[in-house]
Parts: sequence; C-alpha cells; structure tokens
Amino acid sequence: MTTKTRLIILSSLLLLILGPCFGPLSRYLASIMDLRPAAAWQVVGFIVALAIVLGVTLAWMRRDGQTLADLGWRKPSTRLAIILGTLVGLFWAAFGAMGYLYFDPEANLLELSLLKLFMGVVGAVGAIMEDMVTRGYLMNSLKRIKVPAWLQVVASSLLFALYHSIWCGSLGGFIGSFVASLVYGLILAGLFVLGKRSLTPVILAHSLAVLLAEPFLTMSLIMSVQP
Repeated sequence: MTTKTRLIILSSLLLLILGPCFGPLSRYLASIMDLRPAAAWQVVGFIVALAIVLGVTLAWMRRDGQTLADLGWRKPSTRLAIILGTLVGLFWAAFGAMGYLYFDPEANLLELSLLKLFMGVVGAVGAIMEDMVTRGYLMNSLKRIKVPAWLQVVASSLLFALYHSIWCGSLGGFIGSFVASLVYGLILAGLFVLGKRSLTPVILAHSLAVLLAEPFLTMSLIMSVQP
C-alpha cells in the first residue's frame, strides 16, 4: 500500500469515525442523560474512536519497521518550541474554560471533583493519541512524499478542522468550530515543525489545555451542538 493510499484511508477514518464524536454523539448523549455524565461518556467515546484510528496507524508502522520515535515521540525539541507550547496550552485552557461561562455564568472554573480529574487525565491521553496521528504520522508521511513543510502544516490543520466541525449539524456551528479548530491546528502543526518534528511541544500545547480545562471544554462542545 502506498503512502498516498494510506493518507487517503487515514483521512477517511478521521472524518467518518472520529468526526461523529463532534456532533451526533454529543447530541445523542445530551438527549438521554444530564450534561456532566454526557460529557464523561463523550470523552470515552472519543477515546474509543481514536483508538481505532491510532491502531490502524500503528499497524502500518509495525509493517514498515517504524517505532514511536518515527512520530516524534521523545525526540529532542527546541527550547523556543517548548516554551511556546507551554504558553499555548495555558492560554487555550483559559480560553476554553472561559468560553463555558457563555453557557453557564455561574460555573466554578476552579472546581475540584472526580469528574474533572477523570476527564482531564483521560482527555489529555486522548490529545496525545490525536497528536500522534494528525501531527506525527500524517505530517511525516507527507514529508516522505516530498510535500513542503508549509503545505504539511496546512493539510494537517485543514483535516483537523474538518473532522472537528463537519458533523456539527448547523452552518453556524460548522463555521465556528471550523475556524477555531483551524487556528488551533495551525498552531499545533507549526509547533511540530518549529520543534524539529518533536511531539513534546505539541503535547504541551494540546494535552495541557485539555488537562486544565476539562470538563468545561467537552460540556461547551455538547451545549454548542444542541439544536
């Protein structure tokens, strides 16, 4: 199987398996249970869908004799990328959590609860898995077929934005989610290139935001896709 064929399959899996987590799954869970348990199950559903996509990716890598190091795992990075990744993670966490106040002005963003711990930890693990696929594997595969670095950043970010928004269910929801995800995707992909293709700064920017801002990020998602 060629690299181009694998990229087409991977993109389809992200759109068709992971994408429905950002819309149909949210609406279904909100229709059968309260917001907080719905958010917890949303994260579980995301992890399951992502595990399928990552499993396919790792199977391809094993067939080619590749390891996690080929994705950028534990690869040395640059100090600038690590600092920027940390700052982005802190900013995006604050941005996401504050956004929840739009739906619930009385929310306690500093709450300490088992739900917050569970969703923060599981969500952060999910973010790492997602970065392994959409930054590590996808961008390095594009590099192998001689796609310029800037186009790798754009392609990865567009796909990231599409599967986060295409199932939203409304034009307004699609546009808002697409723009926010595209900006975030460009930042994450840019950090991957800036950090010499190490996942470390990307994980800091992504997982740190999820770890600090859950469960409010997922609850915002569920509320934003409601009819």
